[in-house]
Amino acid sequence: MEEKKKKAASTTTPSLNRYGKDNDSARLIQSVRKLFLSGGKFTAKDINSLAGTNDARKFISVLRHKEGWEIEDIRLSNGCKLYWLAEKGGSNE
Repeated sequence: MEEKKKKAASTTTPSLNRYGKDNDSARLIQSVRKLFLSGGKFTAKDINSLAGTNDARKFISVLRHKEGWEIEDIRLSNGCKLYWLAEKGGSNE
C-alpha cells in the first residue's frame, strides 16, 4: 500500500510544477495590467520591482502586441524608457 502512495505522489508532482509557471505568468501580467490601469508612468525597473517580476519588457510586449494595448514610451536621459498607457482620444474632439 505504501508503494501506491509513493507512486501517486511522484506522478502528481510534475504536473503541479508544469502548470505553476503558467499561473505565475498570468498573475504577473495581471499585476502589470493593474499598474498601467492606475494611470502611472513606469520604467521597466519600476514595473519589475512593483509587480515582483523580472520580465517587465516581455509583459509590455504581450500587452501591446497580443492584447492591443496602446502603451507609449519615451527614452529618458539616463537611457531607461518610461512607459505609460495612452489616454483615449475621445475628449479632444
